[in-house]
Amino acid sequence: MWLIAALFYGLDYFQHTAPSVLIEPIAHSLGVSYITIGNIMGIYFPLYALSQIPAGYCLDRFGIRITLTFACLIVTLGLLISSSPSLTALTIGRVLIAIGSAAAFLGALKTGSTWLPKSTFPFAVGLTNTIGVLGGLLGQPLLNHMIEQSTWQHAFHLITLFGFILAVIIYTLLRAPEKPRGLLESNSHIAPILKTQAVWLLALYAGIMVGTVVNAFAELYDVVFLKYSHHISSQQAASISSMIFVGIAVGGPLHGIIANLFRSKIRWMLIANTITILLFSVIVFSSKTPLNSVIMYPLYFAVGFFVSSMLLAFSYARQYFPQKLHATAFAVINMVIGLCGFFFQELLGGILHYFKQHPSIYNTHYMFFYSFWVLLIPLMISWVLCFQLKKAPQYS
Repeated sequence: MWLIAALFYGLDYFQHTAPSVLIEPIAHSLGVSYITIGNIMGIYFPLYALSQIPAGYCLDRFGIRITLTFACLIVTLGLLISSSPSLTALTIGRVLIAIGSAAAFLGALKTGSTWLPKSTFPFAVGLTNTIGVLGGLLGQPLLNHMIEQSTWQHAFHLITLFGFILAVIIYTLLRAPEKPRGLLESNSHIAPILKTQAVWLLALYAGIMVGTVVNAFAELYDVVFLKYSHHISSQQAASISSMIFVGIAVGGPLHGIIANLFRSKIRWMLIANTITILLFSVIVFSSKTPLNSVIMYPLYFAVGFFVSSMLLAFSYARQYFPQKLHATAFAVINMVIGLCGFFFQELLGGILHYFKQHPSIYNTHYMFFYSFWVLLIPLMISWVLCFQLKKAPQYS
């Protein structure tokens, strides 16, 4: 059951990373600039984040099967509309994709918390994330191949067909357990969750970890940073950069097992957070003293491995809140993660833009050093937030 829901998240992550391949052919086809298409694609992130709580509520209120079926159909409809050669259609399609995708990761976690034993849930969370990462890594070259063989519209039509088939599979095969543990009868439980200190500590801790290292650094600027600070080719820089995502894919399923060895999720979260800060500090200081590229591969892998420990925030939320509130609690955490990613991308972009406007004062090495050094401050704050979880009162 969990695997069916996880496949939907794989589709979500695939279209999440697709813009990097789609921007150029769509811009050329519609006769507009890359920036115009990029701005349309960019509306996905804030809409996705803001749709989290409604998606989580629907999962808790109406169940996994109905919610994920409709969510997958909404994504499929968005893909179909996006295939029309029009900026308006592309915008409407992107909005629908963002709204439907909001339930993908939450649905996989809700399915796991419903069907899987408590001891295996952290592993399932990590494996769900791994499936998503693989969907992005494998989907990009596949999408690029489809576009080269035909057109971007034809590629959209094929993905739409897959989405429709997946919606049928979800509706047909995804079932509730024989003894369901209850659904929400009203929205009266949402407010108490939003007033719970622990959920915000978990959300901000996870959001800062992902927003700084993954969204702001790895997804946007690390290839450029490696190319100009370490004087290597774009291909080698991209190869080193990908090791962060390989580390995330490998580390995600393992952190639950490691946390059990420490007999405390918070204890391992604090240790992994500390190691992440130290390793990322090495990367930051390498902008002034470049490291050998041979060292960069395991360094980037290790950063990805330890930063993926933030997935334990969802496991902690599972044991903290009752079953019928799991999806809503997961939604709050995932919403903050999305908003933090958007915030730190804009923050880092603004800082780098400022330094580029003053090239006589700051050379390339110092520009990257001071820009990335700023990201270490919220990472240290995330450690404090995680530590405060020890003092958070129990949910009642």
